[in-house]
Amino acid sequence: MNFKKFAWRLLKGNVLAQCLVFLAAPFLSRIYDPEVFGMYTVYLSLISIFSNSMALSLERAIPLAQTKRVATLLVKMCLIIALILSVLMLLLYLFTGISAFSLLNIHVSPHVILLLSLGIFFGSAIQTFTFWQMREQRFSTISHAKLAQSALTSGFQLASPNFGLIIGDVLGRCGSALIQGLSFWKTREKVDFTKRNITFLVRKYYRYPLFSSGSLLINALTLQVPLLLITYYFGNEVAGFFGMGQRVIGMPIVLLTSVLGQVFYSVAAKRIHAEPSRIFHLFKKVVQKAVLYGLPIFTVLALFAPSIFSLVFGEEWRESGEYVQRLLPVFYLQLITVPVSQTLYLLGRQKPQFLWDISRFISIVTLFFIAHVGQWNILTVLTGYSVVGSIFYGIFLVLSYRSLRSSAFGTQE
Repeated sequence: MNFKKFAWRLLKGNVLAQCLVFLAAPFLSRIYDPEVFGMYTVYLSLISIFSNSMALSLERAIPLAQTKRVATLLVKMCLIIALILSVLMLLLYLFTGISAFSLLNIHVSPHVILLLSLGIFFGSAIQTFTFWQMREQRFSTISHAKLAQSALTSGFQLASPNFGLIIGDVLGRCGSALIQGLSFWKTREKVDFTKRNITFLVRKYYRYPLFSSGSLLINALTLQVPLLLITYYFGNEVAGFFGMGQRVIGMPIVLLTSVLGQVFYSVAAKRIHAEPSRIFHLFKKVVQKAVLYGLPIFTVLALFAPSIFSLVFGEEWRESGEYVQRLLPVFYLQLITVPVSQTLYLLGRQKPQFLWDISRFISIVTLFFIAHVGQWNILTVLTGYSVVGSIFYGIFLVLSYRSLRSSAFGTQE
């Protein structure tokens, strides 16, 4: 399966990309205050939620397409759908004044809404092209694009602080999308996007928007809803502390889950039905590596997080380190789970996936509502969230393991 070769190709670019983000963070924390970081973190959360569903989950079919011609058509359709929905989101704001920011009681200028729409489209385009590169096993292109995105984003945010964090992020996403888009253009199958081809795609892949997009949207929303609810109930400053902690602890998570997850998905998408036993062993290998790779990092944070944040980012950010200590269990289990998070989806078990997603979402929203009514402080809220989130990640790992084992060996391993 060339697991080590694929992982190493992804790892090189991802390490450099995450190093750039980490090196820029201490300077950004001294340029922008927690409240500004809070709004930026909300923007990133909205990007994550909407870019994950702007193509109606059709991008997930790209690695599974039987021919390169069909995969090319899927990429084009994903880009068109994402562009249309991003424009509609902008028009909704222009005609009604309603935006995701306004629903969270955050007042922003119109240009921020424009930047959000651009960021969502570029984020969706990056995701679409990434699935194409995974199909073609062009992992070096993914790494180069991520490195360019980190360099452009961090460089512009540091060099032009007057323009803010959000413009730098949009420029970084644009650069990443262009790099992957050019690679797609060179490797695509030349096929016209005709009415007949559109009809074919709709008939063959209608299940993705109908059954998968809702689950993916809920999954993305569930990951981001703690930050959104913290912003709504506690304000931008507390959200800024939470966002900085999430940003730092998210670096190893993004690094490891993107590498392990993309390798697992690219191999499993092609062989999960033909060679389920090999994919079952790959599943166990990926989980074991995630456990081992994350353990040293999370141990250090568990012991010294407040001191590390105070030293690296400034004394005012010590509170972020205290938040991180409360959140370590759920983030560690997230690190272990995310690389294999597509297992139920690949096995065609959308119903248990959807039930897990919706149950987790309802549980987290209920927790925050109870916390609001009971007037819990932020540290108590984060402890409760860590417990609830950890339980659900544990359940998901068990479900995925048993489903894949059953597919590979029947009821016995």
